[in-house]
Amino acid sequence: MPGQVCPAGTPNAGLVNTAGSIFAPVQPCIDPNCAAPTDPKGLSAYSVSRNFRTPYFFNYNLQIEKGLGNIGVWQIGYVGSEGRKLNIVSNINQNGAFPNLQNILQLNTIGTSNYNALQTVFRTRSWHNLTSQLAYTWAHSLDEISEYRAAILDNAFNRLDDYGNSDFDTRNLFTVNLTYDVPRASWASSAWLGRLVNGWQVSTIMNFHSGQPYDETLSGLNLIGDPFSGVSHSFSSAIPGVQWLNPAAFCKPSDPGCAGGPVSRNKFVGPNFKDVDLSVIKNIPIKERLSLQLRADMFNLFNRNNFASGVGSVGLSCTENLVAHNCLTPGSGFGQVTDTIGDFNGAPGLGPGEQFNMQLAVKLRW
Repeated sequence: MPGQVCPAGTPNAGLVNTAGSIFAPVQPCIDPNCAAPTDPKGLSAYSVSRNFRTPYFFNYNLQIEKGLGNIGVWQIGYVGSEGRKLNIVSNINQNGAFPNLQNILQLNTIGTSNYNALQTVFRTRSWHNLTSQLAYTWAHSLDEISEYRAAILDNAFNRLDDYGNSDFDTRNLFTVNLTYDVPRASWASSAWLGRLVNGWQVSTIMNFHSGQPYDETLSGLNLIGDPFSGVSHSFSSAIPGVQWLNPAAFCKPSDPGCAGGPVSRNKFVGPNFKDVDLSVIKNIPIKERLSLQLRADMFNLFNRNNFASGVGSVGLSCTENLVAHNCLTPGSGFGQVTDTIGDFNGAPGLGPGEQFNMQLAVKLRW
């Protein structure tokens, strides 16, 4: 490969490869820290902390369940979890202590995480032909780094600078599953009429949850105003997408006129998610153990635009306006969401949060 190097004194040293490049001999370091004047400069290194430990977790919960006669069962509880000695990668040469080296990435076990949630579920089973489950969760998750292999600690000497909402922190989640068996019509006395008007079912799945944070690490921006002022969060064909943040509320500290204070990691969240799916089912008995099922499944029934949420979903590339001292630069894309949640998460086309679509199915059961 072009640029490949071989140690001095090896058979390949100084030879020409197939791409026409010369194999450069490796330059050894005289000083263990590569600090001698003749040593190569600009090297990077990877290390593992000598204090590396095995991560551990505490998990605890308390649940209370109450039966409501023939109606159903209601359950409410608290769920908590704490992680300690979690893996974090940091650049221990961030302060330039080793001037002849660049980054020295080190795998540490200094991370922490905390999760607390209120969870409640209500279930019914065949109550007036209705089978259902309604669940609500309020949760809050905090840590320094959620994806330790994909992100580097912003401050190797004070990990608490990154302590904030987890990348996957979803504050509110509400789901509904309903299946209703349409009552049989007593007036459908003939066999053909009974097959036509009886045996119908309606089923729906609803999923609503709040958005997730989009700053994997510190954005390096200052907050100088209301980040949601003047933005409607509605689709715009000019983007195309949605203007989620107000660019005038942020500025870069490198601008002498930038005021305000730094934005903490994962302080704000992206778009929420709302989806309703509906199925209409017809069961037609043929024989005692043989039946035919016809069904129409409709996804994203109301054709809602579910925009991307989570890490990287909101554009944060700020070109500083040195006159207004903010990120309000036309065409910069700052604060914009330009993808849907399904495509953003690797499910292009039909998938979670995509456009309304329907499938028809015929099933023979025996």
